[in-house]
Amino acid sequence: MEPKSSNPDKPPRRKLLLSKVHIALAAIGTLSSVVGIGVAIDGGLEFNRTKVFVGVGIIVVSTILYISMLFIPDVE
Repeated sequence: MEPKSSNPDKPPRRKLLLSKVHIALAAIGTLSSVVGIGVAIDGGLEFNRTKVFVGVGIIVVSTILYISMLFIPDVE
């Protein structure tokens, strides 16, 4: 006897959830990088070194978040 399956073409819920998490992490990483660029430019226009460093820090953290998302293994 074969195991019952409602739809063999339908991906499992866990895989679907993880793909949505990957998309969310990519979106957050990209948008936070844009915010960091904006803060750094604003700090540069105001000659405020602290704002520039904060903006660069945001860019670095968001880039690390985005790159780490790429190395999360997919569930088969």
